[in-house]
Amino acid sequence: MKAVKYLTIEGRFEMKRGHLMSPTVAFETWGTLTPAADNAILIFTGLSPSAHAASSEKDPSTGWWEDMIGSGKPLDTDRYFIVCVNSLGSCFGSTGAASIDPATQQPYRLTFPVLTVEDIANSASHVLDSLGIDQLHTVVGASMGGMSALAFALNHASRCRR
Repeated sequence: MKAVKYLTIEGRFEMKRGHLMSPTVAFETWGTLTPAADNAILIFTGLSPSAHAASSEKDPSTGWWEDMIGSGKPLDTDRYFIVCVNSLGSCFGSTGAASIDPATQQPYRLTFPVLTVEDIANSASHVLDSLGIDQLHTVVGASMGGMSALAFALNHASRCRR
């Protein structure tokens, strides 16, 4: 059983350089969200990693940020609800160039819009909405995910405490 979940953003998703119709964002979660939804940490991946940043009961395979996420680790799942979104454009479940364009029923390939970190950040806000999270405890990212985290903090400042 895999721990990855999928959110389809219904309708037209505006991007800096184009749009997608009803794109999918893959994500994974660890820990428990408090009733006040005030303990969420959002992780952005680089372009190549999947949303599987750490092992869990649902997926015990080693994640790409295993040393950072878990009980007693820097992103402590005993205290925080961790959400890791897979970047748009990736080949790990989120809509990307290999995905089917609903307008043509063919893979996007070279017609996939030029992707920006702002587009990735904006797609993550839809995942947070679906989880009932208005404001994050922290937003972080590794590699290109760090740039996506900065874009999220700038474009969605009211949703970030750290």
